[in-house]
Amino acid sequence: MKSFSIFGLGALSLLIATGCAHDIRHATAHRSMDISGGQTPTGTVDFYAVSNKAVVPIYRVDKDGNSELLSAVGLAPGDSYDYDRSQTVVTKRLTVTAPTGTQQFLIDQEGPGIKAPVAEGKITPVAIHYTLLEKGLTFVIYTADADVQPPGDQPAK
Repeated sequence: MKSFSIFGLGALSLLIATGCAHDIRHATAHRSMDISGGQTPTGTVDFYAVSNKAVVPIYRVDKDGNSELLSAVGLAPGDSYDYDRSQTVVTKRLTVTAPTGTQQFLIDQEGPGIKAPVAEGKITPVAIHYTLLEKGLTFVIYTADADVQPPGDQPAK
C-alpha cells in the first residue's frame, strides 16, 4: 500500500508537470510558402507586421470561403513564442507565392479580410497593423488592419 501511494504521487506529479509543458520556439526572419497548386502565372504576397510585438496569424481564404492557417508574422527573429498556442511557425516576413488575380487572406481567423492583387512576377507588400489590447489564457483582444500596396518589383522595407 505504501509503495502504491508513492507511485501514485509520482505519477500524479509527472502528469501535472507534463500538462504544464509548453513548446517554446523562436521566430525566424523569413518564411516562404507556395499556395499556387502548380497554377501559372504566379506572383507573391509579402506579409510583415509594422510592430514586431505580437503573434499575428495569417490565413488564406479559398474560393468557397474556407480559411487555412498559413503562418504568423509579428515577432522579430529570435523572439520566443508558445507554439502550442499559435499552432504555426512565426516569422518576421511571410512570402506567399499565389496564382495571379485577387487573393483573399485574413488577419487572425476572425479579423479583417485582405484582398491582395497578385501580378505575374511581382511582389505585393502587405503591412499588418496589429495592436494587442488584452491577452488572457484563452482569448486575445486586438485591433488590426492591413495596408496593401500595389504589386511591384521589390518588397517593402
